[in-house]
Amino acid sequence: MSQPQPGPGENVISLQNISRNFFTALQRQHDMLAFSIAGLHTADPKAYDHFSTLTRVMPVPQAHLPADQMLAYARGLMLRTTINDLLTLSAECMVQCHLLCLFIREQGHQRERNPIIEKNIGDKQQAFIRMTLQDRFTELEESFGIVCELEDGVFSLAAALRVIARGGLVTNDDITPDGALTLEFKAMKDFELSAEELAAAAAQAGPGEAVEGVVKNDALGDTKPKTVARLTDTQRTFRPGEMLDLSDNELLGLNITVAKFVDGLLRSVDHFGRAQLGEGS
Repeated sequence: MSQPQPGPGENVISLQNISRNFFTALQRQHDMLAFSIAGLHTADPKAYDHFSTLTRVMPVPQAHLPADQMLAYARGLMLRTTINDLLTLSAECMVQCHLLCLFIREQGHQRERNPIIEKNIGDKQQAFIRMTLQDRFTELEESFGIVCELEDGVFSLAAALRVIARGGLVTNDDITPDGALTLEFKAMKDFELSAEELAAAAAQAGPGEAVEGVVKNDALGDTKPKTVARLTDTQRTFRPGEMLDLSDNELLGLNITVAKFVDGLLRSVDHFGRAQLGEGS
């Protein structure tokens, strides 16, 4: 997936530009995924047949898929593309953050260009780019103290992509010692406010103000809890012989997982930068 083209001043490496670029890319990824899911659910077999014959010729007519089979193929392709794009975004964000940390540590407050420092930064950055995903996490933590939350979520993406690229069937090569392949990701779920939470929210609200998370029934003159969305940890477990597939909600949840991962990574880089350069830098 291509990232948005940088605007004026965005070619300067900074935490703000990294954040802007990657969260914009994640939003476009989310929108494209939602659009694709909507398209699959509303696909018209007659429209598919119409456009299939529009050119009056096909490369291999015998291999032409009918609408129901094409729907399954398109969903599988969407699953693979989504996971690949999200994994690519996660890895590229790590690359950009590593480069920024190198500049902070090696360059510090110096404004003058130093060829020796620039070469050192370039060599270390190239070495980081060649590392495996696991080694990148290790390097960020050991060299800069960067702790990446949801590391397991990113590894889940990598594990899922390996299975899907091989056809989607989970094998013994994919499982952990517990005998299964477990994918971890975030999801938004609805919860009702407890009586204690409702009382606390009411106490914080000013006179005449609506209580956050509460719906007021004017006809009865009372209040009742409203379901509120909260970020939760979610898992899916697959055993050897099962096909790896995710629901629409779980697919969109992968996007939330990467957004949370990027947010935590950027916060950790920000902490490193403040410790190195001072709070006002």
